[in-house]
This record gives sequence, structure tokens and C-alpha cells, in this order.
Amino acid sequence: MTVDQHKSPIHVIVTGGTIDSVYNTPLQKMRPASETILPYYLENVVQLYPEVSFETVCMMDSGDMSDATRQKIAEAVMRTHSEQVLISHGTDTMVETALFLERTLGEHSKKTVILTGAMVPLKELVLSDAGFNLGYALSQLSALSPGVYICMNGRTFEPEKVVKNTAIARFEDKAA
Repeated sequence: MTVDQHKSPIHVIVTGGTIDSVYNTPLQKMRPASETILPYYLENVVQLYPEVSFETVCMMDSGDMSDATRQKIAEAVMRTHSEQVLISHGTDTMVETALFLERTLGEHSKKTVILTGAMVPLKELVLSDAGFNLGYALSQLSALSPGVYICMNGRTFEPEKVVKNTAIARFEDKAA
């Protein structure tokens, strides 16, 4: 007998970032893709059991995000009927967006919101951390109480207690 642990359908909000980027091989630079690969990956490769809906708010490098973009993300979170929301996001400003969402949604929100992303694009499957980060974040949606979290590198962080360590390309606890 199996028990479906998901409280409600999962709503995935796509914002771009490395997870959805592609390499421009001649220049050895990443650029945001024109459309997301996440629905294809989650529906056809992972084949999730719970109902999943998708919404693309933007496809941009998170370094280009403004508070106006963050407000659009917050509105998408508030608009969905799902209590479980996964946001794919670039790692450079993931913490800032999580803090913005915490302030905007408030402590009375009944939604569990997780931001995740990758250091290497999902399309680079063999070398990418994207699939692992997505899987970990999705599993945490049903385990966490309502609030805003960041799931990266096999850990769950509260936004005000995490930093991205660019020297080692990993999220870690903020020094006290």
C-alpha cells in the first residue's frame, strides 16, 4: 500500500536562471533559454505522481531581477490555489527573492514555498545538479510546514540564514 504524502497539487513557478539556461558554446557563456524545460523534465523524465501545474513568470538571469519582477512572483504564489509551490530561480539572487516573498506573503500564509535552482543547466543532465535539487525540493514540499525556504545542495534553509558561497558553488549557513 502506498500513501500519497502530497497535501495538494504542486504549482511550479518558472523564473529562468541557470537551471533553464543554455550554453552558447562559441563564447562559453550561459544565456537564459527562450522557454523552460521543466514541464517536459518533470512530466516525462521524472513522471511525478501528484498533479503538477506550471506557470512561467519570466525567463531571466536572476541578476537582472528587480523588485517589480519579485512582486510578479509573489502575485503568482498568492494566485495559485495550491498550497505547495516550487519556484525555479537563478542562484545569484535566490536569497533576496526568498526574503522578499517572506515579507510579502507574511507569516499567516498557508503555503509552503520552496525556491530551488542549479549551478549547471538542467539540459547538461550528466553534470548538472538541477535534477537532484529539483527532486530534493519536491520531496521537501510535503514535509515542511508553511513558509518560504531554499532547497539547494541537499539541504533546506530559511532565507535569512543562508548565503551562496560562490567560491565553492554551494549554499551554506550564514555565519553568525
